[in-house]
Amino acid sequence: MNFSVSKKEFFDALQKVIGVVPPKTTISILTCILLDLRNGKLSLTGTDLEISITTTLDVDGNEEGSVAIPAKILVEIVRELPDVPLNIFSEADNKVTIKTDKGEYKLATQPREDFPQISVEEGELVFQLDAALLGRMAEQTMFAVSADELRPALTGINMELIPGEIRFVATDGHRLAKITVSNGMLKEDVRRNLIIPTKTLHLLLRNLQENAPVGIQIGEDHIVFTLERAVVYSKLISGTYPNYERVLPKDNDKRLQVNRDQLIASLRRVAIFSSSLTHQVRLMIAADEMTIRSEDLEFGAEAKEVIPVAFNGEWMQIGYNSTYLMDVLRHLEGEEVVFELKDATSAAILKPIEKREGEEIIMLLMPIRINEAAPATGTEYSYSAE
Repeated sequence: MNFSVSKKEFFDALQKVIGVVPPKTTISILTCILLDLRNGKLSLTGTDLEISITTTLDVDGNEEGSVAIPAKILVEIVRELPDVPLNIFSEADNKVTIKTDKGEYKLATQPREDFPQISVEEGELVFQLDAALLGRMAEQTMFAVSADELRPALTGINMELIPGEIRFVATDGHRLAKITVSNGMLKEDVRRNLIIPTKTLHLLLRNLQENAPVGIQIGEDHIVFTLERAVVYSKLISGTYPNYERVLPKDNDKRLQVNRDQLIASLRRVAIFSSSLTHQVRLMIAADEMTIRSEDLEFGAEAKEVIPVAFNGEWMQIGYNSTYLMDVLRHLEGEEVVFELKDATSAAILKPIEKREGEEIIMLLMPIRINEAAPATGTEYSYSAE
């Protein structure tokens, strides 16, 4: 193998693949990135056996071939090189040389034959999604996935396909994010639920190119995303996603409207004074203003701010984990957001005032029990996502 490529293009391609390489594994070949040169196109492939990604770029090649190079050292040396042309070629002693006009760097390789062959079966369901839309659906839900490995279904995104609609849902039992897109891209008889690993979607976002369709193939236990310059293959998370519809409240009759950026800015300041354990802030809501308050009894610190709102209910007080609340607000679009509330112990529904055509976004957030005797502490409510 022998080719020349600019440092920037090569490093950008490595960055798109490195995320799938496992940092720790007993299978040493999985720590490598496979470089394969054919007809002037260089393919870079990484895998952890559950998820695989291949990205391609055009290079000036005069000798085809393939090698498996340890990813960590390859990325580190390419990162530190100046933005100059690189000449990369393999040698007979199982080494690869990266050569510039100023230096030469030799890396040991592993047997190309040991690198896993990823076989992709024909998908049962095939369709396309706009790249920008797919990216937005992923970004507005991934923040809410659970990190609890004992509940694997909640560590991924639930992709729900129903006639005329696609839904992405994520929840960790304390918050829930749901986005629904209706644009008739699916056949009327399609019904399918699948759980996509969050790691897969992170890799996908690194490779998405705007204004380009993404081909999606869904098999019995896998999903394949085909992009212009990359292919992402992933096993699906087995199991059944919880019935999230039953935890979405239907009788929240109090409506609070507030400027999203103003609320986030106030929360960022006031939350500095909250308990490091609960991150609790209290919202005291009146008809035309809301007081945001936090206390940390351990350090004798407290803060409060007042911002204008529009509220159609009687005065009420409710506590939230400020980190969770800010996460939800950051993933809503538009200037104004609406809280649909019932009382201080029930889940709130948050929605943007402005909506994109054919899209619906709903966020759910559980409150924290306010303990008046010790306002810096509190028990966070959660629902049973089973």
